[in-house]
Amino acid sequence: MISLRFRIIISTLFIMFLIMTGSYLVIQDIQAGIIEGEFRDRGFLLANNLASEITDPILVNDIMGIRDSIDSLRENYHDIEYIYVVDSQGIILVNTFEGGFPEALQDMSKPSNEMKEYVFDTEKGIIHEFSVPIFKNIGYVHIGVSENRVRLQILDASRKLLLLSLSAMSLGGLFIYFIGRWLTRPILELTEGANRINNGILDQKIQITSQDELGDLARTFNGMAARLNQKITDLVASKEEVETAQKYLETLFNSIEDGIIVINLNHEIIRTNKSFLKMIGMSEREVLGKTCHDLIFKDVATWQEKKECPVNRILETKNPIRIVHETYSDGTKKILELNASFFSDKKNLINIILVSRDITQQKMLEEELVTRNRELTVINEISKSISDTFDLDKLLLQILENLLSLAKMESGEAYIMDENSGNFNLRIHIGINENVSGKTLPHVIKSNDALFLQNMQKTTGTDNHERSVGFLCLDIPLRSKDKVLGIIKLYNSEPRTFSPKYQELFSAIGNQVGVAIQNISFYNNIKYLKDFNEEILNNVNLAIHVIDKDMKILAINKELLNLSRGMFKKEQILNMNLFEAFPILKAKHIDMEYEHVFETGETFMSEEKIEYYGELIFTSTAKIPLKDKNGNVERVITVIKDVSSQKKLEEELKDSYDELKLTYMKLKELFRMKDSFLSNMSHELRTPLTSIMGYTELMLDENITEEQRQKLEIILRNSKRLSMLINRLLDSTLIESSNLQLDIQMLSIYDIAVLAAEDMRGMSSIKNIPVSIEISPSLTIEGDRNRLTQVLSYILDNAIKFTIKGEIKITANEEKDYAHIKISDTGVGIPEDKLKSIFDKFYHLESSDTRKYGGTGLSLWVSKNIIEAHGGKIWAESKNTGSTFHILLPERRMYERERTR
Repeated sequence: MISLRFRIIISTLFIMFLIMTGSYLVIQDIQAGIIEGEFRDRGFLLANNLASEITDPILVNDIMGIRDSIDSLRENYHDIEYIYVVDSQGIILVNTFEGGFPEALQDMSKPSNEMKEYVFDTEKGIIHEFSVPIFKNIGYVHIGVSENRVRLQILDASRKLLLLSLSAMSLGGLFIYFIGRWLTRPILELTEGANRINNGILDQKIQITSQDELGDLARTFNGMAARLNQKITDLVASKEEVETAQKYLETLFNSIEDGIIVINLNHEIIRTNKSFLKMIGMSEREVLGKTCHDLIFKDVATWQEKKECPVNRILETKNPIRIVHETYSDGTKKILELNASFFSDKKNLINIILVSRDITQQKMLEEELVTRNRELTVINEISKSISDTFDLDKLLLQILENLLSLAKMESGEAYIMDENSGNFNLRIHIGINENVSGKTLPHVIKSNDALFLQNMQKTTGTDNHERSVGFLCLDIPLRSKDKVLGIIKLYNSEPRTFSPKYQELFSAIGNQVGVAIQNISFYNNIKYLKDFNEEILNNVNLAIHVIDKDMKILAINKELLNLSRGMFKKEQILNMNLFEAFPILKAKHIDMEYEHVFETGETFMSEEKIEYYGELIFTSTAKIPLKDKNGNVERVITVIKDVSSQKKLEEELKDSYDELKLTYMKLKELFRMKDSFLSNMSHELRTPLTSIMGYTELMLDENITEEQRQKLEIILRNSKRLSMLINRLLDSTLIESSNLQLDIQMLSIYDIAVLAAEDMRGMSSIKNIPVSIEISPSLTIEGDRNRLTQVLSYILDNAIKFTIKGEIKITANEEKDYAHIKISDTGVGIPEDKLKSIFDKFYHLESSDTRKYGGTGLSLWVSKNIIEAHGGKIWAESKNTGSTFHILLPERRMYERERTR
C-alpha cells in the first residue's frame, strides 16, 4: 500500500518538474527570439552602413571603390556569405560569388525601394539575405548572412539554462521531501486514531494540538469517539426495548383482522398471520411455501399471465398498489381488497407485503345500493319523460332505452293497441336484433295478465342450414286501470332470471306508462279540438274576439289582426282591455252595446263606420253572448265582418257604371264598323285579284319568253298569297262573330291532302322541297272539303317556309273512331315552351323570324278553330329540328255516332 506521504512527495515533485520544464522551454524560446532579433537588426545595420558607404562610388560609377568597401566589410564580419550590389535598373554592379551569380537570386536582384529579408536553406546552412535601397533608390545592396553562428549562441544559452534548471529541481526535491514529512505527520496520527476507533478502542484521544484544520479534525474525531461510546451504551440498553416491541408487533400481526402475507421474489409465501389463515381456511403449514397464484390469483394460469400479475408489477415499479380481486375458496366466491407494498431490508432482501381484507359483504351491499340507485334513476327518468312530453313516440323511445338499461337487455319493442282491431301494432323498435314477434301482435293479453317471462326459441338459417337460437323475452303490459293499452317486449340473447321485486317494479312501470299513454291520448284529443277550433277561427273571413265581463280580451283570430291594420301582434293584444286596445270604440259608445248584451243575454247586430288611423273602415258586427250553466252571460263573442272594400266597390261601381255603359256602346259600334269594313274591303279586293289571277293564267298559256314567264309566275304566286291573306281575314271575322259555316260531306283524306299539296306545289318546287303523301284512299271522314283543304294548305305553307332543305311528309291512320293526320317537316323546329302559343291569334315565334319569313300569325289560329268546329283537335310536336302537326278528326259527326248508338 502506497502511503499518503509518498503520494504527496511524488505528486509535488511531478508538479515542480512540469513547472521547471515549462519555464525552461519558455525561457529558451524567449532567449532564442532575442538572439534572432539581434541577428536581424545587425543584418539590416550592416546593409544600411554599406549602402551609405558606397553611395558616392555609385554616383561616380567607381566600381573599385564599391568592391573595396565590400571586401573591408567581409574581413570584419566573417559570417557574411555574399554581397552584391545592383543599380536602379537591377543590373548587378558588384558581387562576391566566385562561380558566377546564382540563378536562384536573379529574381531577388530586381529593384525594390523597401528593406526586405529573405531566408534560404543552402548546403552551407540557413542564410538570411538583407536588401536595402541606396540613396534615393539609385541602387540596392544585398547582403547574405549565415545564421550558424547565431544557432551556436542559442545552443550555448540553452545548455546553461538546462544546467540551472536541474540544479533548481534538485534543491526543490530536498525541500519538498522535508515539507511532506512535516505535513503528513498529523495525518498519520489521525489515521492511527481512526483505526483505534474502528477496533472499538474509544477511550484514547488523538494527540494533535495544532490550531489548523488537522487540529480541528483531530478534535472532531475525539468528540465522535466519545459520542459513539455513549451511543453503544444506549444501544445495548435499547436492545431489550426492541425485543419487547417485536413481541408486541408479533402479537399485533397475528391479532389484526386483515390478512397479511409476505411474498418473496419467487411469489412464495414466507410468512402469514392468523387472520389470513382464517380467511382462506387453511393452516400455516399448508400456506407457507405456496405461491400467491395458488391461493389468491388462481385465475392467473399461464406463464405470460403470471408475468403480468400484480406482484410482478410491484417488483417492476416499486410502487404500492391497491386492487380489488375476486377469488374462490372451497367453492365460495370471495372479494378481497388487496394492498401490496415493496419492502427491502438492510440486506437488500426484497419482499412484498400484501394486506388482504374480505369485502365480500361490503361489495354485495354496494351492488345492492347501485342497483337500487339505478332503479330509482330509471324510474325518475321515466317519470320525467312522462311529465316532460306528450309525444308518444318520443316517450316510448325514452322508456324503452331506460328499461333496456335497467334490465340489461339487448333490444326492445313497444306495441300500441289499435282501438278498431284490438291488435297491438309495433310503434318503436330499438336494438340490432330483428323483430321477433312481427309487426302486429294478436289481442292475447287480458286484463288480469301480469308480467311474464318466456325463454323462447326461434329458428334461423341460410343456405338450407337451420339452427335453433334461444333468447329471453320479457313482456310488460302497459295498463291503465283494467285496460291494456300497449305492450313493451324486451329481448336478450342469453336467458336471465329476475327476482319478484324486479317483476313488481316492471309491472309498476308498465302501469305508470299506461296511464301516461291514456293522458297523451286525452291531450291529443284536446289539442286536436283546440287546433281544429283555432283553424276554423283563423280561416273564416270574419274578425273574431272574445271578452269577459271586465272587457279583457281573451282570444282573437288572424282576421282581427288584419282588421287592426297590423297595429298589434297577438301576444300584445291578449289580456288587454278592449277599449284600451281600440279607444275609438269607446268614443263610438260601443261599450253600451256590450252592456246591453251582458244584461239581456241577447245577440246585438250593428254596422259601424270608423275612421281608424286615418283609414275609413266599414264593419258589420254581431255580439253573441256565452252563458254559464246558470244562464248568466260570462263572455261575449264579437264577430266582425270588414265590408270596407264592398262599400268602396259599391261606390266606385256606381260612379263607373255609366262610363262603362257608354264605352261599351262605342266599342260595339266600332266592332260593327270594323266587321263591315273588312267584309267590304275583302270583297272589293277579291274582285280585282280574281281578274289578275285569271288573266295571268291565260298569259302563261300563251307563247311567251322565259323571262316573261318567270315574272308572270311571280305575279300569280303573290296574287294567290294575297288572296289567302284576304281569306284569312274573312275567316277571322267569321270565327269571331261565330258565323263559321261548314258544308259537311263524306271526304277522302287522301284527296284533301292531294288538293293541299297541289296548291303549294309552286312554292315547294321553287325551294326544291318534295311533299310525299302516305295515306290510304279508303280512309274517309265527314267534314267540309274546302275548310279542311284550307287547314292542310296553311300547315304546308308554314312547313315550306320554315324548311331550308329536306322533305315534308303527310300521313294518316285510323285510331278508334278518329282519323289521325300527321304533317311532318325537317325545318328549323319550334321551341318546346312555345308549342301551345303558336295557335294564338297573331302569334309569331320571334320578331326576327317574322321579318325573315313573313306571315300574319292567323293561319294556325284559323286552322285550330276550323278543326275544333269539326269536333277535332290539333297540336304540334317538335324536338329542336323538324316539326310534326297532329290533326285528330272524327270519322263521323257526333250526332251520327249518337244516333248509331
